[in-house]
Amino acid sequence: MKKLNLIVSLFGIAALMLAGCNLGVVPAAQTPGSATQPPVETEPPVITEVPIQPVESPTLVPIPDLSGPPMEVGSQFLYVDGSVLVAVPGGPFIMGHGGADNPEHEVTVSDFWMYRAKVTNSQFAFCVALGKCNPPNTGKNAGYGDPLKANHPVTGVNYDQAAAYCSFVHGRLPTEAEWEKAARGPDGNIYPWGDASPACDLANFGPCEYETTSVVDHPAGKSYYEALDMAGNAYEWVADWYAKNYYLESPAEDPLGPDLGSTRSVRSSGYTSPAYESESARRFAFNPVLQLEDLGFRCVVEDPTYFAPTCTALMVYGQDANPGASAGGGAPSETCPKVGIQVVPLCVETVGSANVNFSGPPGAAVDAGGCAPTGNPGQYNCLSSTTVSIKADCQQALPGNPACPPGFQQQGNQCVSQGGQGQCLPGFNYDPVSQCCSAAPGQDAVVPLPQCPVGTYYLAAKNACVPYPAQGIVSVVKDVSVPNCIIPTRPPGDDDENACQPVTCQTWEKYCPNTCSCIYTNSACP
Repeated sequence: MKKLNLIVSLFGIAALMLAGCNLGVVPAAQTPGSATQPPVETEPPVITEVPIQPVESPTLVPIPDLSGPPMEVGSQFLYVDGSVLVAVPGGPFIMGHGGADNPEHEVTVSDFWMYRAKVTNSQFAFCVALGKCNPPNTGKNAGYGDPLKANHPVTGVNYDQAAAYCSFVHGRLPTEAEWEKAARGPDGNIYPWGDASPACDLANFGPCEYETTSVVDHPAGKSYYEALDMAGNAYEWVADWYAKNYYLESPAEDPLGPDLGSTRSVRSSGYTSPAYESESARRFAFNPVLQLEDLGFRCVVEDPTYFAPTCTALMVYGQDANPGASAGGGAPSETCPKVGIQVVPLCVETVGSANVNFSGPPGAAVDAGGCAPTGNPGQYNCLSSTTVSIKADCQQALPGNPACPPGFQQQGNQCVSQGGQGQCLPGFNYDPVSQCCSAAPGQDAVVPLPQCPVGTYYLAAKNACVPYPAQGIVSVVKDVSVPNCIIPTRPPGDDDENACQPVTCQTWEKYCPNTCSCIYTNSACP
């Protein structure tokens, strides 16, 4: 792979954030850089980095060359949201594979840059946090918001939600022709990796994982243009309306799909898909309002240098922070301590309370919910119902040495931008002095930290990106209920046990028939 002349890293920003989105669309017949068409309700379809030496003022820091990476096979570029873009040079390729709706024919497409991997939960959450995307349907994406699944493909999003994210990053959904070329290469490979039959080291399909996996988990299955995950894991929305016979009338150059339709074209395959669906020429038609557990997307970008760099970026452990770099530097590990909470309800005559015992390592953070310490280590007494918690940091053994992305210089434990021209994402302002983007005034609590590159994870304890999923902390939260300690008694002189009023004892209590009362289990009846 030819090295990039220069890569402006824009660790865009990251994860686990919140709500609201503009989802405007226009007809698919417009240019590929335009937005997309509105959904049409239909019957449910058939799923067919250079260090800078210190200088004295007023000498200026040199600005990197912003001409961008070369448009050639193997060229890659780290984009604003942490995605790696792969170059797909324009030219002809073999499209279709002889099926009823995909007859083989030659198509020419113009230069474009495509996301190397599908858009992830972490990336989509950033868009949601800035109010530019609506959150996914968590009933169709149970891993959304789970740090351990930050690099899984975002699913549970419909066509408009996918198009809105691509617009947010100054991109768009790929056309069917662009998607297929990026998957098959110029010679029309049957599968992204070539013509060999699907296997679990190449893709996540039917017999492999039974759930989504990280979008960078199958590097052996990369395409000719080094795009990952183009078969399996999750289907992908593309820009075109679907028509079965479109290939018979489509233009030979940059086809955009039909002007109108009732279903949208979908490519790739999912984690439950049979092996034959891994064929890159295979087409599917879905209702554009569908949100599925195995349906996501990736974006196409026409100008990779559109955005200016963020003013700071996170350091990356275990890789060299360049696009396409693989993890290294030894095996990472994480050891998490045990934490726990034990609640013991108490009754002293008619006074109820509860003792709460916290267990954990020294330094563990305890929230006793207003309960008072008893003097015993880790023990608190609660006179009213409340919620308590304990949490502790895990210990991480980080692999290799930290690195800053190209275009950033390490200062202490962070990476500082060398500057560059360009636009900023919503919620960020351009600083003309430092020539970089930083959170807008008043947005500091909303705009998240710079995002980790796709394939790495944000580790709060180290404020860095690591190449493996890490919990970072362990915690226990528990509700504390104080018992009602009313003790009913028999009328004086009445020896009939049946004279007792009905009493329902709590699980920590036992019933004493001679007093018609419930008492703490370890106590003796009068």
